[in-house]
Amino acid sequence: MEGYTKSEEGGNIQKRPCLEEKRPLQLMVTSYSTHAVLGHGGFGTVMLATCSNKSQPVAMKVIHKAENRRSIAKEVRILKMASGCPFLCHAHAAFQTKLAACIVMEYASGNSLEKFIKRTGKLKMDAITFYTAEIICGLQFLHANGIVHRDIKLDNILLTGEGHIKIADFGVAVEGMFGQRKVKGKAGTVQYMAPEVLQRREYDAGADWWSLGIVICKMATGMTPFTSSVIHDEPLFPKCLGAEIKDLLHKLLEKDPEKRLGFIGNIRAHPVFNSINWEQLERQEVPPPLYPAELTLDKKYFKQPRMLMEEAGSDSSNEKSMELSYLNDSWKS
Repeated sequence: MEGYTKSEEGGNIQKRPCLEEKRPLQLMVTSYSTHAVLGHGGFGTVMLATCSNKSQPVAMKVIHKAENRRSIAKEVRILKMASGCPFLCHAHAAFQTKLAACIVMEYASGNSLEKFIKRTGKLKMDAITFYTAEIICGLQFLHANGIVHRDIKLDNILLTGEGHIKIADFGVAVEGMFGQRKVKGKAGTVQYMAPEVLQRREYDAGADWWSLGIVICKMATGMTPFTSSVIHDEPLFPKCLGAEIKDLLHKLLEKDPEKRLGFIGNIRAHPVFNSINWEQLERQEVPPPLYPAELTLDKKYFKQPRMLMEEAGSDSSNEKSMELSYLNDSWKS
């Protein structure tokens, strides 16, 4: 009988299909060459990589499956949804080895705003306005799709080689945040956390708008506006900041999330953005004010994560297997 073979007991057992032979190159870890570490932390390691049948560099995020299964599946879901917005990081593919999940994403060659500002110093107002407007577009898309990012910070805002924004890292994001739903839990980076998050109260998308206020302040001044207690102190801004951006920051750093700009009101209508044509911006037709130079990556001491060196298994593996196989149409050719 086709597709079956005789067992030792004399019965028929179904053959397991050889999945790896049919898998596209883009879904096999052995098809990728890794070149340098772009970032690492508790979530895993992000590496600069290339696929054997493509010249385009990519960022490959490698995460140990043992303790991160739910967050991996969630991040892949959000990355697939993010393909509808040019200001969010997109995924090309996702697959697994026996030990690791591998998410292949766009490579933002301008690196993060954090590193960009460290190289160039605080930004001028036209750059701050442009980057903030693109971040707003990305946040509004996420929130409209029920996603609260929860870790908006300079490190998670990447720059493409052309100078556009890409919001990245959805590892602590929350899904299904529609209507009046709120979430609890201290997640993100303390320096950027809203008062309601620090106090472990229930919160929603308003927490992301507070984090944006901190991001803007760091772009403009190089520092946060709080010297001690975020919960009790009012923000302090340098005298050199203009009245309009101070007003925007005060409205984003409103301690009551129900009164915070972004959560209420039309943030796009704020005077800071009078120069922005939002329709052109959303189509990426507004020229970026700066073109970041690609960072020189030190490859001298680069080592692949042990997860990749020890085991290059396939999706057909039973060991610690999970449903994880995604290939973006644009990455198939």
